Amino acid sequence: MYKLLIVEDEPLIRTGLKHYFDWQDLHITSILEADNGINGLTLALQEQPHLIITDIRMPEMDGLEMIEQLRSRLPDTVFVILTGFNEFAYAQQAIRLGGVHAFLLKPLEYEESLATIQSCIQEVVAKHKKRQTHSEMVQESKLFKGSEWIQLLLEEPDQAVADEELLRHLFEYRSESCWYQPFVITWMPVNAAAPLAKSEIKQLSATLIDHAITSLYRPDAPRQLITYTFKSKLYGIAMLNTPLAEGAQDFALQQQERLIKQAGERLQASFFMAIGASTDRLSDLGHLLQGTDKALWSRYYQSERHLFLAAACETVYPGKVSPIRLNDLDRKQLYESLESANERELKQLLQRFVKDKLEYMPQIAPSRWLAFLQELIGLCINFANKNSIPFESVYSDKLLSLAFVDDFPTLEALFDWLGDWMVQLATISRDGSLSDQQQDVLIFEHIASFIKQNIAEDVTLQMVADRFFYNPSYLSRLFKRKLDKNYMRFVTEIRIAYAQELLKKPDYLITDICTMCGYKSYKHFVKTFGIIAQMTPTEYRKKWGWS
Repeated sequence: MYKLLIVEDEPLIRTGLKHYFDWQDLHITSILEADNGINGLTLALQEQPHLIITDIRMPEMDGLEMIEQLRSRLPDTVFVILTGFNEFAYAQQAIRLGGVHAFLLKPLEYEESLATIQSCIQEVVAKHKKRQTHSEMVQESKLFKGSEWIQLLLEEPDQAVADEELLRHLFEYRSESCWYQPFVITWMPVNAAAPLAKSEIKQLSATLIDHAITSLYRPDAPRQLITYTFKSKLYGIAMLNTPLAEGAQDFALQQQERLIKQAGERLQASFFMAIGASTDRLSDLGHLLQGTDKALWSRYYQSERHLFLAAACETVYPGKVSPIRLNDLDRKQLYESLESANERELKQLLQRFVKDKLEYMPQIAPSRWLAFLQELIGLCINFANKNSIPFESVYSDKLLSLAFVDDFPTLEALFDWLGDWMVQLATISRDGSLSDQQQDVLIFEHIASFIKQNIAEDVTLQMVADRFFYNPSYLSRLFKRKLDKNYMRFVTEIRIAYAQELLKKPDYLITDICTMCGYKSYKHFVKTFGIIAQMTPTEYRKKWGWS
């Protein structure tokens, strides 16, 4: 693990020192030798050993002079002086002056010398950890500053122009020319109740971007990648020494498309990547990054594609009146379907919108079809207001801000979700004659059913709110007000009730039941079971005649 340099002009002493201790046991895996101070200086600068043991008096350059020249250049190296009794005063002086950790007195006495070397190794470890911690802090600071900059590029592109020299210095980019290449990757799990591990997703996304750079540019092209992760997207800015060529190589793009699909298959998710236009003007970068982000919506009318070039997604016809709008007949049909709470009619109507209205998407700006979605939602909100449906219970931020547009791999899935929301609105309106208590029972029954369907997953309050279109804050208050318990207690009781049913069956091991009920820690499962059931899982099983 650590490297030792022995500087001694007597070959016999060098050889003896190499074999005197069990260096492997002391975590020294490499031992270098030099026969004088000059050679020791050269070798130390070249190999940067963690520990140097040096004699004092040597030809050409003595050990103290060598240490003096190395001390500032190798601040993490620990120096030990090997000295005889007649040079002991020199060794003590060197230690007092600083830079020397200890001395070994010739002839060596094993136990005392071993203790000295062990002390030196501890100092090496401490310096290594300190350097590692400092390096990690610098890296974290760099990543944080990079993320902040990209966030500003997205939110205020005209205010995010950075000092290019400072940017190059911060990210250690040393090429003379610098082009900025934006990337955006988004992902959606196949099972909404089984979210993906963020650390794995971020690492995979950065790997996909790096592979794209390698394929589309020279493999050895100088590069630095700055990233920012927000919700289910990773935004990347690559600093490169050349722009992306027009008409990027078809083969490289096809290969990247395959990699993205394979990544999704492996992680049970849908992955999509957009590559923006490169620029050498920082003032243009924010708008290019926003355009790259919007290019991901191309998946809604190119269902087989997972990779998009932003430049190829900018073919719009601003002079043409958008055909994507609700006409009077559409409005009437949608409103009547809501009033009758006819789920079949609502879903069929939305399917027709997907087929007939949105075939024009490739020819229009994203703002126009987003306006169509807003029109649909606006009509439903008017319906809710006229039917006195409580605002806070059915209006989620995702709906009002259109943020839900980023959550689906296909247009059909998006409109299915929107259709479910409309059905829920219609059902709430139809059941308005029910008492508040009856409505509450229905709400909690639906939520309990959803949790049971995904019992092995970590079903969060946000997931439930998204699934049933509630504002999460409202839903949290509803649990406390109506059930006198919080959401986590509600889930725990469902999990433990399910565990009790499984414990009645001898086929399952208790450790398997723990996992089947969504617990990753067996100890936590047993403790939670005891709190709810007032006995251990083993004791509960024995009640049913199984041991």
